[in-house]
Amino acid sequence: MKFVKNIPIILALSVTLSSASYITVCQSCHGKNFEKRALGKSRVVKDLKKEEIAKRLRYFKTSNSIMKRFASPLSDKQINQIANVFGK
Repeated sequence: MKFVKNIPIILALSVTLSSASYITVCQSCHGKNFEKRALGKSRVVKDLKKEEIAKRLRYFKTSNSIMKRFASPLSDKQINQIANVFGK
């Protein structure tokens, strides 16, 4: 399982992103292993390619969706880190 294999990367990522732990925030809607459809609407993150995750997060930064509040503070570097850890 990719999530378990990447635990050291995920821990480093959570420190890099912020003390608020984006991973925990993301997991509250997307599931522990990113296996859930957030609010029953989103795509399953663990099934997305890296490029798709990055594209979606960049879109959410300026959208009027619920994701704007989570994506807007992210830098391009942070978006790429998230995509690399969680994407296929």
